[in-house]
Amino acid sequence: MAQNNPTASQTTPSWHSSARRRAPFYVLASVLLAAIAGLLTYNYLQEVRAAAVPTGGALVASRDIRPGTQLSEDMLEVRDVPEAVLPSGYLTSVSQAAGRVALVPIAAGEVILEGKVSGGPGEGLSSRLPDGRWAMTLPAGWLVSPMPELAAGDRIELLAYQAGSPLEDAALIVSGIEVLQIPGAGENPDRLTLAVTMEEAKAVLYARSNGFALLPLLRPQGR
Repeated sequence: MAQNNPTASQTTPSWHSSARRRAPFYVLASVLLAAIAGLLTYNYLQEVRAAAVPTGGALVASRDIRPGTQLSEDMLEVRDVPEAVLPSGYLTSVSQAAGRVALVPIAAGEVILEGKVSGGPGEGLSSRLPDGRWAMTLPAGWLVSPMPELAAGDRIELLAYQAGSPLEDAALIVSGIEVLQIPGAGENPDRLTLAVTMEEAKAVLYARSNGFALLPLLRPQGR
């Protein structure tokens, strides 16, 4: 008796099942394409904005700078600044300011102006003296103790004492003298250049000529 061979049934792939399997891929591709398009649009708008606003390279402070501080390259940097907000007299390169001294406080990010620093052509120490002050050099040999660690712009007091006298006779002879320079700066400088009034200079000279020992005291900042 002849037997009929059953024909294997064939299943037609389901379109819905295939679509469901591919859906996550389509969603991911759409998200990636949207992100790329957004990034390209942002970059384009930034380029258009930069081209629309003229800028100039200006020298700015990379940190807060105290008056009397000698400027070094690590305190300065050149940034692009909109020309519309650039003041007159601004410097444009590090070499124009390095080695010069800040005349006023300069905040981090502030544009460095010619009038805010000393040491330009034809300028000397006299241009940095406050009104009514004179420059005086104080040798370290006049002091009975090493100088504290100082920086230009610090202010010191001088205490006078005569050997053999009661300690109660020690007196503050000058107060709040500004340090202008520390020649050969180091931990133990051999002299200081100070800004003094004529009366303060006379007080120091009188104490020294009469055998008084001078003790330097560093005034706290802001006092």
